[in-house]
Amino acid sequence: MSTHQYESYSQKFLIKSFDYQKQFSHLYAHRLAEMTSLIQKRAIDHWGTAVPIKKLCDLREDTEEECIIIGTIYKHQTHKPSILKEISEENQLAPQPPRENYSDPEDKIILEDELQRVRLHGKVRSEELATGIVCAAMGLIEEDGRFDVQELIFYESGLQKPLKKMETGDRLLILVSGLDWVNSHNYVDSLNLFQHWLRGNLQCGEKSTNLRLIIAGNSVRSCEEKRQHSLQTKCTDSKDTIDAMKALDAWFTAWSSSLAIDVMPGPYDPANFMLPQQPFHSCMFPTASKHENFQSVSNPYACAVDEALIVGTAGQNVKDLIRCTAIEKPLNALRFTLKWGHIAPTAPDTLACYPYIHSDPFVMKECPHVYFAGNCKEFSSSLHEGSNGQKTRLVCVPSFATTQSVAVVNLDNLDCHEISFNCGQDD
Repeated sequence: MSTHQYESYSQKFLIKSFDYQKQFSHLYAHRLAEMTSLIQKRAIDHWGTAVPIKKLCDLREDTEEECIIIGTIYKHQTHKPSILKEISEENQLAPQPPRENYSDPEDKIILEDELQRVRLHGKVRSEELATGIVCAAMGLIEEDGRFDVQELIFYESGLQKPLKKMETGDRLLILVSGLDWVNSHNYVDSLNLFQHWLRGNLQCGEKSTNLRLIIAGNSVRSCEEKRQHSLQTKCTDSKDTIDAMKALDAWFTAWSSSLAIDVMPGPYDPANFMLPQQPFHSCMFPTASKHENFQSVSNPYACAVDEALIVGTAGQNVKDLIRCTAIEKPLNALRFTLKWGHIAPTAPDTLACYPYIHSDPFVMKECPHVYFAGNCKEFSSSLHEGSNGQKTRLVCVPSFATTQSVAVVNLDNLDCHEISFNCGQDD
């Protein structure tokens, strides 16, 4: 058993009773309330007390006084999918071509609080913003009713505890995603090599302690199954899923003998679709669940290992943000969510999530040391430094099915590298 300290911070992502009859306005209201109280202090520290903080309803067009306003961004996008557009298409009116990305230079940025909204212009990079972001804007109201922004600031995920120094050798956090058991026959040698490495049969000349393995989703599948148009009602998908769960149960049982394992659900796993995805039930991994080193966890997932805060997702937040902005690289999208202080700002607008009415669990009130997103096309990583000296290792965890590689983070110094197990197999 590991002697390292572990503490879960994912309780806020666990849903005790499900009620889908509520409106999403409650979630936006709590997000704005929580983040306003957090960002006000940063705004005063950044701009000083000479610039007043005003509500939108207090803005007057006949004054030229600079002020600070705080609110939630709404991004008006012409190309964003809409149920009204779908209905119009059904009636053969104004058909809309499908788009993978609906960001446009002409998108309008609007800031709204509890009572009012105002159009933003000036120093606003609309291509890098999305609906749901809470920010503070400094500028002045103009005669046409628009707010001329001089500068925008964000919460930047709060303060950060210093890394705890240990003298136990390199403490390695292993991040893997997209095991995709259904298609694992295409890279079975790579998978076996990875399993041998996990079990300690391959030391690679390094003296280290494999501290924890986090599996960031898509263990069963890494993409949507392509269905044939047929009149047959028999579905083979369930058999493939059952076989996958049995095989994964055996894998996880074997791996748990060497290190602690946290298994997150992903977008194509047999789990609930909306964020936060709930942990797999113990009956899905009956043998592994009996092992004290194994646990099913939520997506998003947050924990502390030796006081190092680790936060991550299976990648839905990054993928959706890229879809509705001009941000192209997953690593940059991950960096922006950290800067905004919110794991999934586009939820519930374009990313499905549970309609919370008492809080917004996706707000990052404390800055993590490791922040990851799973199921990316390739590995990428960087060390992000915040405005208050925070240092966060950003990791885009590659899909194992695509790259046959994993990401490894050293919790002693936040160094990160990719380890490839690609054996050069042909698909």
